[in-house]
Amino acid sequence: MSLNDYVLYHTERGECQCGKCIDKGDKPDPIGHTVDIFFFKLIARNDPTAYEFLELIKTHKGIHCDCDPLDGQEHNYIELGGWIGDQGRALQFMGLGTLLGVFKLITPKTIKDLPDELMSQMAGMGFITVQHK
Repeated sequence: MSLNDYVLYHTERGECQCGKCIDKGDKPDPIGHTVDIFFFKLIARNDPTAYEFLELIKTHKGIHCDCDPLDGQEHNYIELGGWIGDQGRALQFMGLGTLLGVFKLITPKTIKDLPDELMSQMAGMGFITVQHK
């Protein structure tokens, strides 16, 4: 299975629907269930593992550019979009890696007290990044 196929098979856009989460809605998402990638929320499905995910990252050849998301540097969705072939898929990749504990996710929402308009501008300019833990 390719990295792209793995990400598609193991992610779904939207909030957790497990029925056990009492803090859905405007409250913070439970750890491990939902990740907020700013443009949308994402859940993991079909039991992905960090090991499989990491192995696919290591063998993936960039589509439009080379990139090493495991080098400890921050990588945004624009750069990862060139590497994986699609910016939307890059966001799903980032979310899955965050849920699996592979990445630390940084979005405009992680900075306190920013106006919504500024957060949207920052996100549109690429300020949604991951860094390998």
